[in-house]
Amino acid sequence: MAKSLPQDVQVAIVGGGIVGCATAYHLAKAGWSVALFERKKLTSGTTWHAAGLVSETQGVPVMTALAKYGLDLMESLEDETGQNTGFKRNGSMTLALTDARMEELRRKVDYAHGCGIRAEEISVAEALERWPLLSAHDAKGAFWFPGDGYTNPIDTTMALAKGARTNGAQIFEDTKVERVVIEGGRAIGVETAQGLVRAEHVVNATGMWAREFGLSHGVQVPLHYTNHYYVVTDPIEGVTGDLPVLRVMDEYAYYKEDAGKLLIGCSEPNATPWLPEGGLPEAFEFDELPCDEEHLYPVLEAAMERVPALAESGIRKFFNGPECFTPDAKHYLGPVTEVKGLWVAAGFNSTGIQNGPGAGKALAEWIMAGHMTMDLTDVDARRIVPALNARSYTATKAAETLGHAYAMHWPYLRKTEARGLRRTPYYGHLKAAGAQFGSANGWERPLYYGREMTDGFGREPWFDDWKAEHEALRNDLGMIDLTFGRFIVDGQGAEAQMQLLCGANMAVEPGALVYTHMFNEQGGIEADVTVARLSGTRFMVMASAGAEPQTESWLKTQLEGSGVSVVNVTASEATLAVMGPRSRTFLQGLTGADLSNEAFPFGSFQNLHLGHCPVRAQRITYVGELGWELHVPAEFAQAVFEAVMTAEGAPRLCGGMAVDSCRIEKGFRHWGHDIGPHDSPVESGLVFACDFATEFTGKAAIEAKRAEGTASRLLSFKLEDPEALIFGKEPVLRDGRIVGRLTSASYGWTAGSAVGLGYVAKEEGMTLKDLADSGYEVMVNGRAVKATASTRPLYDPAMARARS
Repeated sequence: MAKSLPQDVQVAIVGGGIVGCATAYHLAKAGWSVALFERKKLTSGTTWHAAGLVSETQGVPVMTALAKYGLDLMESLEDETGQNTGFKRNGSMTLALTDARMEELRRKVDYAHGCGIRAEEISVAEALERWPLLSAHDAKGAFWFPGDGYTNPIDTTMALAKGARTNGAQIFEDTKVERVVIEGGRAIGVETAQGLVRAEHVVNATGMWAREFGLSHGVQVPLHYTNHYYVVTDPIEGVTGDLPVLRVMDEYAYYKEDAGKLLIGCSEPNATPWLPEGGLPEAFEFDELPCDEEHLYPVLEAAMERVPALAESGIRKFFNGPECFTPDAKHYLGPVTEVKGLWVAAGFNSTGIQNGPGAGKALAEWIMAGHMTMDLTDVDARRIVPALNARSYTATKAAETLGHAYAMHWPYLRKTEARGLRRTPYYGHLKAAGAQFGSANGWERPLYYGREMTDGFGREPWFDDWKAEHEALRNDLGMIDLTFGRFIVDGQGAEAQMQLLCGANMAVEPGALVYTHMFNEQGGIEADVTVARLSGTRFMVMASAGAEPQTESWLKTQLEGSGVSVVNVTASEATLAVMGPRSRTFLQGLTGADLSNEAFPFGSFQNLHLGHCPVRAQRITYVGELGWELHVPAEFAQAVFEAVMTAEGAPRLCGGMAVDSCRIEKGFRHWGHDIGPHDSPVESGLVFACDFATEFTGKAAIEAKRAEGTASRLLSFKLEDPEALIFGKEPVLRDGRIVGRLTSASYGWTAGSAVGLGYVAKEEGMTLKDLADSGYEVMVNGRAVKATASTRPLYDPAMARARS
């Protein structure tokens, strides 16, 4: 007899893979009432066929923290639940076949140490001792990660489900959720064939169904499913139960012991999406996909040379099963903007087994607390750009994400698929001028102009082009195509609502520009914006292109029901930033407006004409120099560009690389790297932007943190070795001990060496002067490089140049 459904629960979870079960487990352990609904059987989507590799070190710190927690949980789960998980911490080893891969992995070891993960470089001889079946031909070296291992995906999920049930969760198999019931823009439960179950929160943990399930409720979850292959050999002598996982990324393969056999998996560069006609089959349950054996031959041929015993062994099983991937290779976790009370946990990019348990913990805590309990900015579902969800787009990007899994992870890697979707009006002009483009949220963004971009960890030929642009901004005149997310906040109560949202004083006159932050109740920075007061009831809020969706989500959710409207007007304008010591003289020749310091002070804007065209000129800077941002109605944008570039003494076109190197020298923070919802202005050094005479969200938490002091502080760093290059996430050492990591890094062409921003631990009783005066080193490619630190910007700390 089928179990009867509950009438109401606190959380309804849709999807019975490892992520859904982990979320149920953590909620139930905390005493919350939970019901999980699985359309077929637990694990029957993509969880069941996963290879089960689990690694502690992931691409961003939060994913590393979640993975480490997950492995530690797997180690204790059997004792807690009585359910065997099949977990083994045999370690993993990566063989490097090129010098470039050696540097990538050395830097990965540095990063791992910064995250508290054990990792080390080992000799080829040591690698052969750990993996006797290995042929080490062409090997340059190897790297050992002792905390890694593998687990049985089905058994681990069943252990989580058992733990959830033990703590009161109800799990219903063969119970399809037909729809999430939404009333007044809020999820209030789920509907099944057996009836309605009311819930305060609903979690979309439907795995590869997440996109389609989201679309059926007007919610965008961009992901797609790919063909993902592995083979299982016949038993091989010498394959023992203590054999570590082996990765040979240069040959796109991994090797895992499987009861005396080898499971050989592929992350091939020519990965392909699965494109079932009519979408995902309704009857899909523990299904396999057709296996294109020829597709695997290049990987298997290399494998037979790498493990010679394979030449004598048969292949017992060719396997192809679907795995889902996201366009940016990071999963989605958190609330969705479109429907209150609806959450998503999906898109784990073939790492759901290792990241699922930790993600379940993080999401459960977020639901219960009502806010992040750890820094989840990198995986926050609110980063989704709704327009980037065409099936053709998600399929193309999913295959690209899988294809890059074992490719070289270059510091300035530019992905090539599905590009050119969002372009500013200047795109054609910039391309003709030699722009080398990167991409942010689908926008084509010039990185620099000149030579073709090449990849490497050293000084590439195009560094000279980057240097010239940096120096033009510092010493002469440069122009940047800036892309902003723009939002009009309008209504009679706009000033009062903006004051509640923003830390700065928003009771300013029309024509004023305000740099400010929007905080959550915990004092974390939800948005880093510039606000132009257009009139008594109207504000223009501007955020970086990379933070557009998060800023829009925050504005709309916070202002809902206030009587104040929020409209995304990003596409209505385009921006050219004219920056450098010569900017005033140059622009004065193109407009009749008075650009003197007295008539046009820093932190203000004016509506004027440049040539024949209207522009909103904003005197502000993100590079630390005198200059103006020219915000131009889209239909006039190309005419303004042409007027500027054909004028006498026209500026040098500059890209994002120069902007980044200038802003880091200047100590300007970047939302998503240096600051985010889990960072307060106290530890990030941004208290100056708060006006404590006003009332704003998060004020009490910030004041409390100021009084109590913080455990860390953001500092500027300059390396003493001018040849060392850093790219971000490098560990920072004080007195030989790791005390933090870099959040941003670049080469400071004015400073004369690499520069970065990063948080370091602040010991009790330490003053800011003590903190900055300490001796620091930064780990660079396996060696500690001395660095000087400062609480103030490395360049023009008094802002004299920008205000001149």
